[in-house]
Amino acid sequence: MGKKFLRTKIIATIGPTSWNKETIEKMLLAGTNVFRLNFSHFNYEKFEEIINIIRETSTALKIPCAILADLQGPKLRIGEIKEGTILKNDSYILITNKEIIGDENGFTLRYNNFNELHKGDQVLIDDGKIILRIEEILNEKEIKAKVIRGGLLLSQKGFNIPQANLSIPSVTEKDKEDIRFIINHDFDWLALSFIRSANDIIQLREYLESLNSDISIIAKIEKPEALKQLNQIISLSDGVMIARGDLGVEVPIYQLPIWQKRIITRARQLAKPVIVATQLLRSMIDDIIPSRAEVTDIANAVLDGTDALLLTDETSLGNNPILVIETMAKIIGEVENNPEFNKLLTKNFKMASPLKINCNKIQYVTASIAADVVLTYPISAIIGLTYTGSSIIQISSYRSPVPIFAFTSQNKVIRKLSLIWGVRSFFYDNQNSTDETIEDTLNFLKENEYLEPGDWVIHTASMPINAKKHINTLKISIVE
Repeated sequence: MGKKFLRTKIIATIGPTSWNKETIEKMLLAGTNVFRLNFSHFNYEKFEEIINIIRETSTALKIPCAILADLQGPKLRIGEIKEGTILKNDSYILITNKEIIGDENGFTLRYNNFNELHKGDQVLIDDGKIILRIEEILNEKEIKAKVIRGGLLLSQKGFNIPQANLSIPSVTEKDKEDIRFIINHDFDWLALSFIRSANDIIQLREYLESLNSDISIIAKIEKPEALKQLNQIISLSDGVMIARGDLGVEVPIYQLPIWQKRIITRARQLAKPVIVATQLLRSMIDDIIPSRAEVTDIANAVLDGTDALLLTDETSLGNNPILVIETMAKIIGEVENNPEFNKLLTKNFKMASPLKINCNKIQYVTASIAADVVLTYPISAIIGLTYTGSSIIQISSYRSPVPIFAFTSQNKVIRKLSLIWGVRSFFYDNQNSTDETIEDTLNFLKENEYLEPGDWVIHTASMPINAKKHINTLKISIVE
């Protein structure tokens, strides 16, 4: 078998410390597969500059990468706060939805429907650093609350009210404006924030269709309501993100590890890519080495079979974005290169068999057979010919212990597959015959040292090749 590459993908958020050409180039060389642009911050002019840098640098380096747009969604925030305001435990405070300059006596909660809140509801501010409990709904504009856990109160911090069922749209007017920008600039993935039900995905899909867009949707799981409809949400989405920041506030934080494992397993069963996000290398915002807990957290996510790991402040605001990527790559590589990792993949690959859910489609049958053959014979790689990338995502969901090489005539598909576990994609547009294509791809992989003479490989394809339908053919070859 030839040279290896990391199978678990790395997503880096772009921000003030990383939005220059030199840093983006070094981040790509260090192992970044996807760049995330957070639409809660910055403006379109800056985004256009970043997009051009990413695309030009990726092309120059011949390193495919995707761009992920992360919508702000209905993020709830408090108002402006007087500098130095500290809330003391057991004190009482007035909350209003009118705009005021807040202090220790009261502040603005930017939410109009106070009638949806109830006595006893907790208001969690700044990712739960500050906790208030509603004592009394005074009127439609004012609430009396008790400070359960105080601290420094800062302007425009986000807040959560986990017990309340808030009537806020999943796609805001700002999101719709951002979506039009995203479509016009040909982003590869679109993440929808604060999903509460499967209907949120349906409504977003309908809006995208009205704009003639088929961009792939990633559902961010960060609300307790979403956990109740997990199967439906994942089924209707093209991928899922475990957004541990808000999810760790909305549900008891000690439940977070179990929910992470459940979501990863369910996403694999439904053949959808899954991303683990938030505080993976938080200590490296300032420091040059990670904590032991962070290394273990990353390793466990890799062992669980997540498609990708998403870095946020570490690469957007931190002092060492390149070192962060290098560190993440080293941790992933250490896990994946351990013989026990492939043993674990082999042991568990049936656990998340997509065939159980989607047994009516021939593509899933072909992918399942390919996965079985890999475990039965000394296969070195799976080579897939694809037009949309769906068959490659299906094959990847089995977490095969061998690499997956995708060949496609669609540059957008090459970028999209940069997010998918175990996949390396290449451009190929010769569609004369299946046999010729198989020979071409084998020669290419051998010349680029991914394969060696004597390697056994599996090819998956659609026949006839010009039909561009779901895969229906599997062929085993030996590299000469």
